Amino acid sequence: MSHSKILTVSALLLSVTAAAPATAQDSSRATELYHIFDIRTTAARADVIRALQDGMNPNISQSDTMTPLVMGTPPETPARFTLVNPLEGTPLGGLIPASQMAQVRQVRCDGAVWISSAIRKVRGSQQLRITMCLFPYFSPTAQGYHLDVHAIDIKEKGGGLSAKIGRAIGTAIVGDSSGWTNKTIIDTLRNVQRQLSPAISYVEGQPAFTGTPWLDPVQLAPSTTDKATQENGAPPAIPTPPAQPK
Repeated sequence: MSHSKILTVSALLLSVTAAAPATAQDSSRATELYHIFDIRTTAARADVIRALQDGMNPNISQSDTMTPLVMGTPPETPARFTLVNPLEGTPLGGLIPASQMAQVRQVRCDGAVWISSAIRKVRGSQQLRITMCLFPYFSPTAQGYHLDVHAIDIKEKGGGLSAKIGRAIGTAIVGDSSGWTNKTIIDTLRNVQRQLSPAISYVEGQPAFTGTPWLDPVQLAPSTTDKATQENGAPPAIPTPPAQPK
């Protein structure tokens, strides 16, 4: 760690220690997000899956992947993920607060040729649970895949002195964890772009990415383009209404 970062961490520890109350309440804030990307390519399925996996691995703590048996010709229109609440209609489901329901829902990837469930965890600061589904399509004019991404970004708040110190150190070293959420997703696509040179385009999402960050080289820390979404970027221009006739 550089001398400047050591000084920064030391200053943060002093401020956290001074501000910490005798007792503190643990809490968390969960944000649900999704993105859909079009990967237009004639590359073999195994090569696309390998590139996705290799691009995701550096930014996550653990993952479970599955390549389901999908037979026959891919559909002309790619499928998309769905969300299922396994507790819907049960007595227990009525007891779960709405703020926690997003963490209970399950992602279904029916028709996907590759499914990955991964976790990025920063102790005392963040837990990112991310699911990726790769849906093939084949039409007379184009072929390729849709990569559907669903994630629950959980920020840990509050806690005792040790939790606050852990977050202060983590923030001083790697920065705000929010940027790493986008970087985890975009770095996966960057590896596909680098290895297979497909035509990647953004279909939709919330919050929506702006620009084409997957064309940028991989960097150690989240870049400006990684953080560029419609929610934290400049608001869309409001068209000027036509002048009324006098």
